[in-house]
Amino acid sequence: MSDPQITRPDFVGPDGRPFGEPAPAAVPPPVGAVRRVLQAFGAIIGVQFLAAGIALLVLTSYRRAAADWLLPLLAVVDLLVTLQICWLAVRDIRLSGGRTAGPRIVLAVLVLGALAGAVVGGREVQRYVNRPVEAAFDVPAMDGDMRFTASAPECGRKVKAIVVRGVMCRVRVTVANTGSAESVLEARTQRLHGDDAHRTGMLLAKGRRTHPAWTLRPGASVRGYLVFDVPRGFTPRALDLHAADGGRGLRFPVG
Repeated sequence: MSDPQITRPDFVGPDGRPFGEPAPAAVPPPVGAVRRVLQAFGAIIGVQFLAAGIALLVLTSYRRAAADWLLPLLAVVDLLVTLQICWLAVRDIRLSGGRTAGPRIVLAVLVLGALAGAVVGGREVQRYVNRPVEAAFDVPAMDGDMRFTASAPECGRKVKAIVVRGVMCRVRVTVANTGSAESVLEARTQRLHGDDAHRTGMLLAKGRRTHPAWTLRPGASVRGYLVFDVPRGFTPRALDLHAADGGRGLRFPVG
């Protein structure tokens, strides 16, 4: 004799399942192509902000000297992560049964725009970080291991030992090497800015002697003139002094 508890069929509900049996979990609808593209673009923008923050941290920290190889490496990683985000978005759209031609074009345009913005923003950040430090005439200021004290430019004077094609502008400077190694101050790395152009230094003069550069031993200092050859009508607006070519330097506003 069979057990009625086993052989008796369970009553089913209106949905065709026996009473008491849990309903299967609902499958979420696939993400639409537009929404998936927007998600990918948001992730790309986040990656660009993260890369910009790392670049700014490198440029403003003691790791700045390693920026020549760190920033290109960061750019390569940024590009690879961006391409990975795009590939995943296209794959999800394809798995959901949607067409990928349109999303690919949109993603390509968005990626190119984001990367172009990142490049422009990176250049502006680097230009801002590397801008010369503001300084004042007749007040000592440091650039690297060199301490500069400069006077305002004097233009229009003539010196027999110095021949210029246009007008001579000279700046009285005192330079001291405060480091522990020998340093060289070159005239050609100095800049005198006008309204729409700048002129590089022509030479350095001490007494009656002129030199293209001064070599300073540790602890040594020298006083003389920095000479510029400028065209007629040139009005000095700012003076940039650099301890070395490519350094941040000091900027002395004129007037």
